[in-house]
Amino acid sequence: MSMGTATYHYASASIKRSLSPGSVVVNWNTGGQPYTLTDDGAGNLTGDGSGTVSYSTGLIFINPNPAPTPSDGDYTIDYQDWQGTNKVADSFTLSEPGSTDYTPSAAMREGSVSIQITLQRITEKWIHLSGSGKSDTINHEAIEVTLTDDGAGNLRRSKGGASLGTVNYATGAISLDPRQGYVYKVYREKSRFGSGNYWQNDTGTATETYADTSASITWADPGDPVEVRSTTRPIPGLTIDLTPTSNRHIVPNSVIFELGGTEYRDQNGAIIKDWSPVTNGGTAVGSIDYATGLVTLEDYPASTPTSTPVTLVSCLTTLGQAPANQTIFRTAGAPLREGSLIVNATDITGAQLILNADTAGNLSGAEGVTGFVDTQTGLVTIEWGGEPIIPGTVRYSAVSYSFLPLDASLVGLDATRLPSDGRVPQFNLGDVIVVSNTQQQEVVTATPGQVIDFGRVNQAEVWAEGANGNRLAADQYTLDTDAGTLTLADPLSLVDDEANAVTEPLTVYNRVEDMGLATDVQIGGQISLNIPLSQDYTAGDTIASAALLYGDLRARAHNTFHQQAWSGVWSDELIGNDTTAKYNLVSHPIEVTNQGAIQERWAIRFTSSSGFEVIGETVGVVATGNTATDLAPTNLATGAPYFTVRKEGWGSGWVSGNTLRFNTDGGQAPFWVARTIVAGRAVEEEDQFATQNRGDAD
Repeated sequence: MSMGTATYHYASASIKRSLSPGSVVVNWNTGGQPYTLTDDGAGNLTGDGSGTVSYSTGLIFINPNPAPTPSDGDYTIDYQDWQGTNKVADSFTLSEPGSTDYTPSAAMREGSVSIQITLQRITEKWIHLSGSGKSDTINHEAIEVTLTDDGAGNLRRSKGGASLGTVNYATGAISLDPRQGYVYKVYREKSRFGSGNYWQNDTGTATETYADTSASITWADPGDPVEVRSTTRPIPGLTIDLTPTSNRHIVPNSVIFELGGTEYRDQNGAIIKDWSPVTNGGTAVGSIDYATGLVTLEDYPASTPTSTPVTLVSCLTTLGQAPANQTIFRTAGAPLREGSLIVNATDITGAQLILNADTAGNLSGAEGVTGFVDTQTGLVTIEWGGEPIIPGTVRYSAVSYSFLPLDASLVGLDATRLPSDGRVPQFNLGDVIVVSNTQQQEVVTATPGQVIDFGRVNQAEVWAEGANGNRLAADQYTLDTDAGTLTLADPLSLVDDEANAVTEPLTVYNRVEDMGLATDVQIGGQISLNIPLSQDYTAGDTIASAALLYGDLRARAHNTFHQQAWSGVWSDELIGNDTTAKYNLVSHPIEVTNQGAIQERWAIRFTSSSGFEVIGETVGVVATGNTATDLAPTNLATGAPYFTVRKEGWGSGWVSGNTLRFNTDGGQAPFWVARTIVAGRAVEEEDQFATQNRGDAD
């Protein structure tokens, strides 16, 4: 599309004091070769490249040739700066029209003059049709500009900019006119053939005006002391102006350019190279400012000369949105509920407009604005009769209906309270969803030390199963989830956890998963999550599961009491008389763990003065014991004790029939699974479901 020249800029904001003209020397290395730029005393850097120096502000702009890269090290900057304590400050009145003269009759140090002026510009102008009865709308902005001298008697607004005034350093006499011409946006209202009007994008030119009647000035006395200094600064990125002749904004994701044989493109504000059409990704090497068209590369070809051409392959720019007198759009859903549509917009004056639809579809709410919505189709038409609006500010909200067929005979339930299509969503907004995928690999002959690569990482669960259905013991392999590999033990024993044989061939399963909140749930089965999936999930064998949250859970033993005689009635309150003997719960409380405890009511009933049996309401008799040993009945499902009762807690005086009653709660909550299957022909060979307990421990 066009060609540009790479510009490499470096600005030092850390040298805050005024610099002496002709004192700045910049040194650097490119590929081990030294290069230098020298200050010519007139604000210019010459030598290996170019650049400018703002003596009064201490800003140095460098355009080296050839340009170094960050790996080449730092710049070394030698300079002489002002060491005075205070600059002389004054103000003067600006003259309009023509130039302004200021004569303080005081000498000024070269490169120390700084003048601050507030100017005014037109930003946008809306020109209505003649005879419309409306006044044109003009928006202004105030800008703060600073004029500095270049050490050679010229006043400039920017580095390398035009001379806008002069200064006589011996007498301090100044003559200046800082105002410059500029381009602003113009929108012209035009008549459309037939009926209606439209707005045309245009531009206008003008010269800045003074927003204030006075300016402020500071300078340094020539007699103030100076000092020679040296500093280093890191080499920054390469800056490229893609639109040097245009002030239009760049449309994101439209840029492709080439530099030094490498292709670069933008991707949502980043600049990438080595783009892949398969992944739509690449290596991030910089950034782009879509408003200014400036690209900054942190990684670029070494020793890039400033004359290196930049080939702009593609770049889409936009003029911006013209105002609109009419808006037509269709809502995302239809039909709409009558009276539910609300439309918001902003006009060119910044006023906020809110329109509401009545039950007949008429839109009202802003003076001079008319509109209508067809609730059956969702088509909205609005005539903005007042000031035109900015199209990009139009927003709407509405309630739409969705109707699906319902056949109660197929559903097998009374459909009165069901949705119209007879289907009830399994997931709702805000539910926690677990997306999982399980894949398998066959190992015909397992060998010691064999490494099995799953081709993906971050496994949530891995297991190996033999042809006879037995699972390989976990100590017969090691798992590296970061690498996504399983390594068989060496030596290797093909046995399960109970030493039963595991026959070949082995099938190795690996499961990956992600968990997130459902942000959108469609009746057709589409689910949106609040997080991106960590990796690709293959279609056909990926499962979305619901997670039921219980909050913080912890096992406990509670409601303990003694009963003289227990009749087998499971009551949480004492029945009959208390016992004379006691168990010391203060010094030796009943111990439980999250792994072993369950939700159960327990009775430790004495069968003699020292012996007893342990009875659970649902699990029955699980153990016998005596007061001389610790009691820790094993939960066979987990291998941990249901609870532990210490021998030191038993007092004396127990007789047959005495009972210690207490309850335990497990570290996981109970749940109930209800399944409904519609009567009809079987369409699946397997019909099963699985549950999994998940938990996070702090």
